[in-house]
Amino acid sequence: KSTRPMSLRVYTGLPATGKTKAIITEMESRKKEGGNNVVLILSSEHEELTRRPNVRPGGLMGCRDQEKSYPIDQVIDTGTAGQLLREISPGTMVVFDEAQYFQPRLVQDWASASDRGVDIVVGTPSQEQLAGLSNLPHELVQITVPCRCGAGDAVRAVYSDNLVYPTHLCENCYKEHMNEQINSLLETVKVAEPFPGELHTYQPFHGIDMGDWGLVRKDCTARLNIILDAAERSAVVHAKMQDAVEQPSFIDLGCCSGFFADGMSSAGFRSSGVDVSRNFIDWGTRLAHIKGQAISYHQQDLSAFLEENDRHYDIVSTFATVQWVMAQQGYEAGLTCFQEIFDKADSVCVIEMGYTDEEIYRDKITDRPGEINREWVMKLMQDSGLFNTIELHPSGENGIWRDIFVGFKAAPMSPRVFDDFPVDGAKQTSMTSGYSADGWVGPRMTVGLQAESAITRISLEGWRPDESAPSTVVLSIGDQSQASEPLSGGLFSLSAPVNLATGDYFELVITTSESFRPQGDDRDLAFVLRSLTCS
Repeated sequence: KSTRPMSLRVYTGLPATGKTKAIITEMESRKKEGGNNVVLILSSEHEELTRRPNVRPGGLMGCRDQEKSYPIDQVIDTGTAGQLLREISPGTMVVFDEAQYFQPRLVQDWASASDRGVDIVVGTPSQEQLAGLSNLPHELVQITVPCRCGAGDAVRAVYSDNLVYPTHLCENCYKEHMNEQINSLLETVKVAEPFPGELHTYQPFHGIDMGDWGLVRKDCTARLNIILDAAERSAVVHAKMQDAVEQPSFIDLGCCSGFFADGMSSAGFRSSGVDVSRNFIDWGTRLAHIKGQAISYHQQDLSAFLEENDRHYDIVSTFATVQWVMAQQGYEAGLTCFQEIFDKADSVCVIEMGYTDEEIYRDKITDRPGEINREWVMKLMQDSGLFNTIELHPSGENGIWRDIFVGFKAAPMSPRVFDDFPVDGAKQTSMTSGYSADGWVGPRMTVGLQAESAITRISLEGWRPDESAPSTVVLSIGDQSQASEPLSGGLFSLSAPVNLATGDYFELVITTSESFRPQGDDRDLAFVLRSLTCS
């Protein structure tokens, strides 16, 4: 065992403060002293690095000083790096720049190699690696730069046109800068089409207070939560989310100004977005730079992007976009888009489709063979044969505007958790709307169900207060009425013949023409549901 002092030097600091330049200078100095005893290693485990054309053996690791660079010896994973450190000769300098892209367990290999005489230099470690180093002997070199105000050291790095050359700010200057940049962005949106001069736009920006704005889609947070819930229940995606280095990937097709790409990036995803609108792409890109997010936005027609891009993503979403492809390029073009979307989603696919009974789309897709509705989307996903499980979030659930379908390529780790709705012969596929845990049903109740076996009849039993005004209860499947019954007070039953096969998804709707609001209760109530049977 070597008696040389342990040498494990770790460089930290904000981006663009000179860490890599200092490391290159150290490698150059060592090279002059001892010949070929310097090894520079980068990680092969993260696309953030590997997509850079210079990150390869023999490529040059540069820095913001154009005259400083150093040849890369190896681009390897954590396990290979650990093995190399166990075999390398004492007296060698081994450098790990962009070390955050290696797994935290490499810390022990750094310490062991240093202890036996290998000189280890680490640039930009992760927080997990720093935590692992905290109880080990090492030299911490923290490089600081002043804020542009000159009042103290910078604690934040902010960007404008790219993610390469930041401005360094103290906390007060950072808050002022963010307010200025976000207000400037919102002013740009305010004067833009299609609502020039108004506080009105299609979609909010994620994490930005837009409480005074009129928004076409006010259900963005609810839709984002559907994606995040699916991510947590997908074994593959969840494992990547828990990994210290590997990032799951996400793309939103028809991304508008980037709410979902931004939200998924904030949740740890490597995010992308595609939209045909130059304004939307410019706004999303601008906000990503303001926040320092590495989101990849593309301004392109959806069908052209899908045809030209062969990349796959852990999660793919598209919200009310493909119907416009059908309207502009024909029904078959939309089907081709869906085939590509389904294929490119490696784990989870989230679909929202504009239906042809909506006023805005009713006369747009003229060459369709039939109506495009919930059954159409479900059948399309089922017939693809690519999904193990398809979950339906019906319109109205948590305020969502349209139905949302979530396809899992592999069975989810856990089922969706629903409220406790009393149904026999079918299982819930959505939360209920208009139903309370104490059994009371409102004037309109909806719930998504799936037939556990063939269903030929749906029967319900309920109770209304004796003094209730005469009313009519209607039981429907989707928008098709199946049975109705005039009622007064007391117990009642309603039964409807149906024709549902095993596994069929359907929306059960119960409407009551008269409701009441009890004293001290702010709910509109129609009756108490005692039982519901699908047989």
